[in-house]
Amino acid sequence: MSKGKIVKKPSIDEKTISKITRTLPRNEGFHFYKGPGESTGKIAISLNDLAEKMRIVDIRSINYHYKRREFEKWIRDSLGDVELSRRIGKLSRELHGEKLRNGLINLIKTRLEELKST
Repeated sequence: MSKGKIVKKPSIDEKTISKITRTLPRNEGFHFYKGPGESTGKIAISLNDLAEKMRIVDIRSINYHYKRREFEKWIRDSLGDVELSRRIGKLSRELHGEKLRNGLINLIKTRLEELKST
């Protein structure tokens, strides 16, 4: 790396930030399950809501969806946040339980702060 080179983080436009941080209709929200056919009754309708619901939802639900990469898919496909989806995908596949819950919440909260400060 050359001396004095400034590494600029990729910029993100207002339209994309609005899409990522918007509130979805309930039917497009993230539906938490503990396993196949075992709904928790919890639905997240925004990125912020996802972090809040993760704090209280049964830990089995976090483990279940994480193994199936469903958080990554919903964040990428429904909210349009490819960067956060990528970051979640980089978490260790060995993580589970409260360490996983806390890791996911921290990634989401950090991303929301980044989007606010852009």
